[in-house]
Amino acid sequence: MRVTIESTGGFTGQSAVVAQYDTATLPAGQAGRVRDAVDALAAAHARGEPGEIGADLPAYRITVSGDGGEEYGAEGEPRVYEVRGDPTAGVASVLGTLLEGPDATP
Repeated sequence: MRVTIESTGGFTGQSAVVAQYDTATLPAGQAGRVRDAVDALAAAHARGEPGEIGADLPAYRITVSGDGGEEYGAEGEPRVYEVRGDPTAGVASVLGTLLEGPDATP
């Protein structure tokens, strides 16, 4: 599975890649943390949970594609999640895991 996180918006309206992962090249533990974070993000999205609200919050586009089955874009187009703030506040920070890296300690 390949995951790309882009910071979007801002004053210029530009986007910049802030993190990229390919679980095929990560050690098993780190790859598992990336998969868990993506699963939690997908579950929050499926439940229709809104992200945080506020024009001044950071915004991210998370694109997931690759070898993880249909839910990860193996069949057809990649899955793209737009996140403002962290939609899973109150649990381990999914967005934090993806931004800080799978080897960062909580």
